[in-house]
Amino acid sequence: MQKVNRLILISLLSTSLTGGLWAAEDGGGTIPTAEYKRTDAHFYPQADVVKVHPTAIIIPVGGYSVQGDSYFFTPKKKAPKAIYVEMLNDWIEPITPPDMPASLGVPPDEMQIREPQGDVQAALPSAPANFVPVTDGMTLPNGAVVKTGADGTAAVLFGGVDSARLMPNSEAAVQQTVTAQSRSAEVDLTSGGVFSKVGTQIGVKGDYSVHTPCAAAVAQGGDFVTLATHNRTDVWVAQGTVQLVPVPGSVSKNDLVATSDGISALKLIRFPQISDPHLAMMADEETLTAILNFIPLANQKIKALRDKMANGVTLTANEQNYLNRIKSVPCLIKLAFVKPPASAPAPAVVATPIAPVAPPTPPVEPVVTPAPAAVSTTTAASVPPSPAKPKPIRAVVRVDGKINFQGATYELPGFKLKLEALMKATPDQPIVIRAGKTVSYEDFQAALEICHSIPVKNLTVVGSPPTPQSAFAPVTEPAVTNLPTPGLLMHPSMEPMSSNAPPEAPSAPPATNAPNPGGP
Repeated sequence: MQKVNRLILISLLSTSLTGGLWAAEDGGGTIPTAEYKRTDAHFYPQADVVKVHPTAIIIPVGGYSVQGDSYFFTPKKKAPKAIYVEMLNDWIEPITPPDMPASLGVPPDEMQIREPQGDVQAALPSAPANFVPVTDGMTLPNGAVVKTGADGTAAVLFGGVDSARLMPNSEAAVQQTVTAQSRSAEVDLTSGGVFSKVGTQIGVKGDYSVHTPCAAAVAQGGDFVTLATHNRTDVWVAQGTVQLVPVPGSVSKNDLVATSDGISALKLIRFPQISDPHLAMMADEETLTAILNFIPLANQKIKALRDKMANGVTLTANEQNYLNRIKSVPCLIKLAFVKPPASAPAPAVVATPIAPVAPPTPPVEPVVTPAPAAVSTTTAASVPPSPAKPKPIRAVVRVDGKINFQGATYELPGFKLKLEALMKATPDQPIVIRAGKTVSYEDFQAALEICHSIPVKNLTVVGSPPTPQSAFAPVTEPAVTNLPTPGLLMHPSMEPMSSNAPPEAPSAPPATNAPNPGGP
C-alpha cells in the first residue's frame, strides 16, 4: 500500500511540473476533446519553436479541428496548458490571371504597374519629389520610384518575365536592362518589403536583384520575399535559390545562400545574422507575421475562384491549374487551453417534516435584556492570501554602454527585445536599473528610455546616476520599423485561406524566348 501511494505521489508531481491538466473522463471512460484559443496573432516557424522550446507540444495538420475561433483536439491523457498547431497558409499569387498567357502582353523592354490597391504613388526621375497616384498599366521609366501607404500594394512587371509586388509602407526604385541575349532587373528597396517572382527565358541570361541598405538578394529564377527593416535584411525563399550578398565594407565576408524546393517550409537568410536563438525567434516571428497577414490582401484572384467554388460553380481547367500553382506555407500558431466551466451540482431534495400542532400557551410578558456586543464574523481563514510578488531583476549599464541583464550582456537592441519579451510574459515584473558614476549620461539615458518606451510599469533607478533625477522623465521612443503594420492589412471581407493543393506539375517546355509560367 505504501508503494502504491508513492507511485501516485510521483505521478501527481510529474503532472504539476509539466504544466498539464488532467482531462476528466466522460461516462464512457474516454478522454474528452479539449478546447484551445489563440494567445496572439503571430506566426512561428517550426524550426524556431523546436530549437527554443524543445519540449513544446506541436499538433500537425489533421490532428485538430476548428470551429469559429476555437481549436479542438483529443489528448491521450491530459490537456496541456499551451500547445502549437501547424496550419497551412497561401503564398502570394501570380500576377498572371487564370485565363491569360504568362507574358501578359507587356513589351520585353517595358516596366508596367499592375494590380494597384489602396494608396500607391510613383515619382519619375525627372521630378523625384513629385509623387502622383499610379494607374493600372502605367509605364515606368528606369529610375522611377514607387511607394505604398499603410493600405497600399502594387506590382511592377519587368517585360512580362519578372514581377515585384510591394507590400504596404514600402518604397523602391526600379530599373531594367534588356538585350537580345540578356536581361537584368533591379529593385532598390529602401524600406518595407517586396515579393519577387523571377522567370526564365530559353537562350536569354537573366539576372534579378533586390538591393537594401544592408545587403542584396540575387537570383536567376525563383520566388521569394525581401524585407528591409531599420537594421537588417530578411529574405524568405519559397522556391529556387537566392544569394544574399552583404554590402561592401560589412563585417561579413561570406555570402548567404538559401534554396527551397517549393514544397516544404520557407527558407530564411538574414544579414546581419542573430546569434541568440531567442532573439532570432522574435525577429523571425515579426517578419513572418507581417508577410502572412499581408498575403490575403493581395490574393484577390484566389479569393474570387474560391468564392465561385463555394457557390457551386465548376472551375475551368485553367482556373483549377491556377489554384494548383499556389504554394502552401506551413507554420505554427500558439494556443492556450480553455478550462471548461464547472457544472453546478443539482440541489438536494430534502423532505420537510410536518410539525405537530402545539396547544395554545398563555401570553408571557416580554423581558427586555441588553444587546450583546457585536462579534466579528470574519476569520483569518476567510482572508485570501496575497499573491507572491516577483523578485526584482537588475539591469546594470556598463562603462562600454552594454547592459548586463538576466545573466547575459546585451547591446541596446538586444536588451530591448529581451525586456519586451519579459514584460509580455510578466507585465508587473519589477526592474531595477543602475549605473556607476563612470557611465556616461548618454549610455544610461539610452537604456532608461528603452525601459520607458516598452513601458516597464515597476521601474526603480538606483545607484549614482550621472545626471540629476529630472533627466529621467519618461521619454516616448518613436517606432523604428519599416515593416507593414499587420493590423492595417486585414480587410473584413478577406479571410485567411489555406490550400493543400500540390505545386504545378511541369508541362510542355515553353517556346523560345517565352517566359516560364513560374515568372509573374
